[in-house]
Amino acid sequence: MPDNTTDTTKQREIGEALFAEYMKGHSEEVRNKIVEHYLYLAEILSKKYAGRGIDYDDLYQVASMALLLSVERFDPSKGFAFTSFATPTIIGEIKKYFRDKSWVVQVPRRVKELSLHIGDAREKLQAKNGKAPTVPELAELMDCSEEEVLEAMESGQTFRTYSLNQVIDSESDEGPASFDKYMSVEEKGYENFEDADLIRNVIAGLTDKERAIFGERVLGTKTQQEVAQEYGVSQMTISRLEAEIREKFRKEYYK
Repeated sequence: MPDNTTDTTKQREIGEALFAEYMKGHSEEVRNKIVEHYLYLAEILSKKYAGRGIDYDDLYQVASMALLLSVERFDPSKGFAFTSFATPTIIGEIKKYFRDKSWVVQVPRRVKELSLHIGDAREKLQAKNGKAPTVPELAELMDCSEEEVLEAMESGQTFRTYSLNQVIDSESDEGPASFDKYMSVEEKGYENFEDADLIRNVIAGLTDKERAIFGERVLGTKTQQEVAQEYGVSQMTISRLEAEIREKFRKEYYK
């Protein structure tokens, strides 16, 4: 069984050979072999999003279809690893399925869309103003009324609800166990796999200057003022470049 965190050299070589064969005639048989070879991606990413109100089997089916779509769209000549290409596609289809299927309370489509974008709006205003945004500021940025912002915030809480007192293990040696006993337990391996591909894709698309600033500000300890002095520009310029880098990460995340 393939490694669940990354391609081994052997597995990668097998995948590359299959794609080379597939590009010659786009044989359905070869395409299916490629899908089978990379099905572990669908399994990993489905497990990451399981337990959030939608059955694992449904998520696995969505992920498998997205994997098939990725195989048909992938162009090996671009020089990217297939796992880096397929992972955001699969994640995007899973998230889309959640958006369409898993709201507990049905809300108007516009309110639902606003709810999904409030986080991005908050981040932009926080970066611009250096403080948490107000409802009027969010409404202006999102081109909607303050009432719609408040309604969207409230509706966002209806995505999935659980009672923290709900008993999920009545046969425990320690007595009945409720949901809140386990709510903070999370498998980090799946998240690390996804994040590594996302970061790799974004950094590969940065300019040399952006990559250097990213390293000094995120991986290092320099302040905006120190980086600005180093490059002979204003602090505002560095702040703007950081915002542009964050936007690239945001776009990659929501692909």
